[in-house]
Amino acid sequence: MTNVFLVGLILLLALVGGHLMKWLRVPEIVGYLLVGLLLGPSFSEILTGDAIHALEIFSEIALGLILFSLGAVFEMKELRAAGRQTVLLTLYLMLGTFLCVLVALLLLQVSWQVALLLGVVAIEVSPIATILVLRELNSEGPLTDAINHILAINNVGCIITFGIATFLVRLVERNSVDAGGLALGVEVFYLAWQLLGSIAIGILLGHLLALWGRRVQEHGEVLILVLGMILVLVGACHWLDLSALIATMALGATLINIEKESRHLFDVLGRTDPPLYAIFFVLAGADLSISSLKTIGFAGVGYTAARAAGKFVGAYWGARALRLPPIIGKYVGLTLIAHAGVAIGLVLQIRSMFPRLAEVISTVILASVLINEIAGPILTRQAVIRAGEARIARLRAFEEL
Repeated sequence: MTNVFLVGLILLLALVGGHLMKWLRVPEIVGYLLVGLLLGPSFSEILTGDAIHALEIFSEIALGLILFSLGAVFEMKELRAAGRQTVLLTLYLMLGTFLCVLVALLLLQVSWQVALLLGVVAIEVSPIATILVLRELNSEGPLTDAINHILAINNVGCIITFGIATFLVRLVERNSVDAGGLALGVEVFYLAWQLLGSIAIGILLGHLLALWGRRVQEHGEVLILVLGMILVLVGACHWLDLSALIATMALGATLINIEKESRHLFDVLGRTDPPLYAIFFVLAGADLSISSLKTIGFAGVGYTAARAAGKFVGAYWGARALRLPPIIGKYVGLTLIAHAGVAIGLVLQIRSMFPRLAEVISTVILASVLINEIAGPILTRQAVIRAGEARIARLRAFEEL
């Protein structure tokens, strides 16, 4: 089959799978992942390993769009509104999640490299699934505000922490084959280059995009401009050995802060990116190995359970330490279970950096995504309703009077 035929088949089946999941009141993303699983090597083998590799360009574009959109929440006035306590609460959540997953996997005798990388990826929370639930409930209040601010800060922290974790793994592996302290200097330079260089190129192209965007108003031209700039940035990052994850987020953050009228660029993109998201998640599902699931059962269960526990522990610990309203400590952990886009992007990075660790990590993460993308929105919905911040809850309370 040609790649053109496969892309068409992916889109059509993703549409069917997404509608079926909506009918079952489950997020569409689960349908995309299941379609990929059925098309992939584990079942029909319509999507072979070579085909998945050939179509990875779509995954890179979709991931760039996800992170570009996520960067938009880093508007300075929004960050100032979040306040110091929200930032500290996010750090507690990150630390609680990381430690719970790391300790659980080490107790299950998983290698420290895999445990470290999975502990960092576990920090990620799917912003798309969580925000859609909040919009559906039309929620408002302190819990809703905290969730919105935590999502952005948390995922940026996850990506930065991922850079540090990969630095440590690379350093140990390099020291095992290299003599002397040269390896440390090389890896420190590489880490600085990855973080600072990626931010710098994102800011540079963000200014260029803002300047050009002022002269473009027509819908089609706006789409061409934004997609073109994201593709140039991702390609430049590959060429310069920079992090496309950090750079595309910096691009979005720069644009939203220096150009007041830039929101129309994000709006246009938001109406045209669903096909790429569908391809991204179908390919991720195709990469899931059923045979590997059988061999890593305890690690997968341990990861999923420890990640959820870490969210609860971090929220409770942080809320008490910072003397936040009890509603935050009680419910915010429940709203941060969803696990998807950025986590899958980090798996793609691990595959290219540490091929020998990729199969175990990929299978654990993708299996966890399937579980958490079903459980996450359900738990978020229940938490917001119980907190009394959903419109449906307020209507019920009014009817009881």
